[in-house]
Amino acid sequence: MTLPAGSQAIRVLDGAGRQIGRLDFQVCHPCRLGYIDSIAVVARWQGRGLGREAVHTALAPCTDYKWSTSRQSSQGRTFFSAMQEETDVAFPPSAGRCPHMVLARPLVGPVRGFFASSGSPRAWAARP
Repeated sequence: MTLPAGSQAIRVLDGAGRQIGRLDFQVCHPCRLGYIDSIAVVARWQGRGLGREAVHTALAPCTDYKWSTSRQSSQGRTFFSAMQEETDVAFPPSAGRCPHMVLARPLVGPVRGFFASSGSPRAWAARP
């Protein structure tokens, strides 16, 4: 059985190819829903727009979908509030996932990402 809402990841790598950030999310196209499970950027790389870029990458193919997130920390609430202002997309915490998302296996979708070492991030994509 093919499920329409497999988990996906966006990885942020430094110039040496080390992971310095990651966004784990799901998108269900039939239900037009997106769910951000987790987002993290290594402390010394925070404040450079890398988490912001990862969210924009996830949202790009799903411009008119409704999104939610897992439970948010204080820092997460600040971040998603800023993202809501910037994107006009609400990111309510714990709003739930559709049945397709709940049934999907972990990380069955593509892993995408970008390098953060130069002036402008360079995107890449690969299957796990």
